[in-house]
Amino acid sequence: MCGIVMLSGPRAAARLPECLNRLRHRGPDDLGIWAEGDLALGFARLAINGEGAVGYQPHQHGGLVGAINGEIYNHRELRRRYDLVSSECDTDVVLPLLARKGPRSIDELDGFYSAVVLQPRTREALCLRDHMGKKPLFVGRSSTEVFITSELKGLDECEWFELLPRGIAKVDLDTGAVVRVASHRPVIPETDLATAFERAVQKRMPNSGQPVGVFLSGGLDSSLVAAFASRLRKDVTYFTLGNTEGPDRQAVEGVVAALGLVDVRTVPLPEPAGFPALVREVVRATESFNPSIVSNGLATYLLARAAHDAGIKVVLTGEGADELFGGYHSFTEQDPWFDVRRKLIDDMQFTELRRLDMSCMAQSVEPRCPFLDRAVRAISNGLGFHELYDGDENKVALRRAFEGVLPPEVLHRRKTSFDVGSGIRGEVVRYLRRNGRSEREELRRVWDTLFRHDSSKPYFHAYPVFDAVIDRRGETHR
Repeated sequence: MCGIVMLSGPRAAARLPECLNRLRHRGPDDLGIWAEGDLALGFARLAINGEGAVGYQPHQHGGLVGAINGEIYNHRELRRRYDLVSSECDTDVVLPLLARKGPRSIDELDGFYSAVVLQPRTREALCLRDHMGKKPLFVGRSSTEVFITSELKGLDECEWFELLPRGIAKVDLDTGAVVRVASHRPVIPETDLATAFERAVQKRMPNSGQPVGVFLSGGLDSSLVAAFASRLRKDVTYFTLGNTEGPDRQAVEGVVAALGLVDVRTVPLPEPAGFPALVREVVRATESFNPSIVSNGLATYLLARAAHDAGIKVVLTGEGADELFGGYHSFTEQDPWFDVRRKLIDDMQFTELRRLDMSCMAQSVEPRCPFLDRAVRAISNGLGFHELYDGDENKVALRRAFEGVLPPEVLHRRKTSFDVGSGIRGEVVRYLRRNGRSEREELRRVWDTLFRHDSSKPYFHAYPVFDAVIDRRGETHR
């Protein structure tokens, strides 16, 4: 929902406005800057909670200066429990809570977030990221300064960078050295999956005065989000991608009829003449030349653009269900299913969450993911093989928990990648391979015109579990 840039160097205060303006898409509603000596912290704000002066950042509290990007769902409960100042701005609980509880304050925060909290006296920054790493935050060094930023495109160049770990890390503001201070502790499940998911959708719905959208593909995950969102509010807008002959179309129509959805908007696939500009925009947005991140990112980008054009700042999506509930593969019990699943979950901050966040935030739209709720993940952590896979069917626990919520043909629909079901993958592949180069080669050529970083770094091109499959997929779309 926002963009953060911190600079530590002799020209930090002078350079910060330019760097922050490069992230203005993440926060078009307001800019806030704090500067002292050779330190500067900036915040580009997308106003959702605490609009106006109430939500102004950077926050200051007891010698701490902080910028928080994200949403804290239990901020009212934390105010009551710890007698914190009353406000409608959810993020202003973070600094006083950190001052009181120290690093273990992350155990109290229910939401998604990344934050930079400066301690100017000790020349250190505490950097917080939620349990899934949903909101990006990088640390690095250029030739003149140490930086911390929501997106690398905020900087001209850098000598090195790394994605900050989930939990809390301490950054030396003179060297950029990172020390992990605290990791997230597992949450103990307190309810069943259906109840936990319903609560997860409810807490992610904005206040009634704020419009809200749902990205709907007709698959199990987004359809479950739509089902529970439609129970909570009748004014939800549903966005679906693809032309009338797309594979997702029949499934979407079934969901719309079964749930009685009213405001459903179909975003058409782009015309061939539009692909050069769109591909360039999505490569820049995602900072990637990985074919899967770009083609799925393009689908997300088009839906986010439609939401933005409709005046919607918050959308709910189905991301996370495949990783947490076994949606990608069919395994036998003897296969390394546990290790693959763990790798997919650990990599989400580099792959699907990076694609979702950056594609949506490029359009100033905040995506919220009920399947990534702490309580929902806690339940998924306890699932064994037979609760994930049963012969040819996967996501067994998820399908069983929601019997009767969706039509059987949707509840038991086989996994189809978003870009395949919408029909956009074939269009993207054919466009990228038009000159005889591979998708990756063509995307790398586009990437090279936009970035001056070291392209060999895995962050820019890797999707570790699926790269071998991704590099073969073009043959099916010739």
